[in-house]
Amino acid sequence: MNRRHLLALAAAAAAVPALAWADDNHLPLGKAFPMLDIYLGLPPAERSRFYLAYRAVRDKRPTADAHAAIVAANGVRAPVAFDRLGAVIRLPSLRELKTAQFEIEGAPFKLFPEIRCAMAPAVHLDPAALALALAQVNAAVAKVAGALSVMAPKLTAAFFPDAGGGQAVLSDGRATPLPVFKAPIFGPVAYFEPGKAVGVKAVLLTRAPSRILLGGHPKAT
Repeated sequence: MNRRHLLALAAAAAAVPALAWADDNHLPLGKAFPMLDIYLGLPPAERSRFYLAYRAVRDKRPTADAHAAIVAANGVRAPVAFDRLGAVIRLPSLRELKTAQFEIEGAPFKLFPEIRCAMAPAVHLDPAALALALAQVNAAVAKVAGALSVMAPKLTAAFFPDAGGGQAVLSDGRATPLPVFKAPIFGPVAYFEPGKAVGVKAVLLTRAPSRILLGGHPKAT
């Protein structure tokens, strides 16, 4: 994974917090999990507020029947486990990324990486903590991209899939509804941009989201 690939992923996250990648049935593990080597190469303290997840998607929809295996250099196969959202439960290590292969079994699918906030999903969220997570992601992108960081769009928003909606509560007690973006992968999703929300003391959601995604300002709401 080179710097231009990283910038491409950051640019995709600025439009939608997910990116389609290779969908070959047999490919190097590092290609199946784009940007994971860069993420794991960062010091833990510089990635403590966000993490990467990879979901199985077919026909632009998450799928619950994905089957795949990680094939080690010696030929030993290990089944890939997915959760109820179609996300890979155990991500490969740096060593595996360099030597192993990824094999799709049965119906083909694509892996979509998501940049997720490390905060636990809840109906009451701290806007300052969301802002810190976004700042850490942007700092990581800038560090890896170096001089090319000026080309990388900033990640400014936290998205709340499956939350249904929400409100931003101001310090004086007033509340304004969160904007909603119709994401191609998972449909309507409420989001919050800390940099545009001066005086917000809390983010209240209708339901706890399935996860908190970090991305850029959506093109349409």
